[in-house]
Amino acid sequence: MQRRQLIKYLTAGALFSSLLPAFATEPVTLKVGASPLVTGDILEFVKPALAKKGINLKIIEFTDYIQPNLALADKEIDANLFQHKPFMDKFCQDRGLKLTALPGIFIAPIALYSKKIKDVKELKRGRHHHDS
Repeated sequence: MQRRQLIKYLTAGALFSSLLPAFATEPVTLKVGASPLVTGDILEFVKPALAKKGINLKIIEFTDYIQPNLALADKEIDANLFQHKPFMDKFCQDRGLKLTALPGIFIAPIALYSKKIKDVKELKRGRHHHDS
């Protein structure tokens, strides 16, 4: 099994365990805000399985990191999937919002690439490095 496929299956399982207990047995529409890539892909992947459980998943795409939380606070969407908890906590603190984080669904992998810097120890705190 490819690593990407395995991650999708594990994510789908985590999403089900987090969301399904919150819904009754009758059909329901769940509006979830997400970025087009990665989190939107994950939601598209679980959409058919959720439909079998009576949940119509409506994915609302956002291309910035401000609007999803504001839309959630304004009850325009039911949930969002795009951020880590420290970002959400700081966002809520700065704007006086009261949003609640669900258990972690997935961890986005991140990588750093450079043609000049060979070791992360070469990075200096507080400096910006631009590499072409």
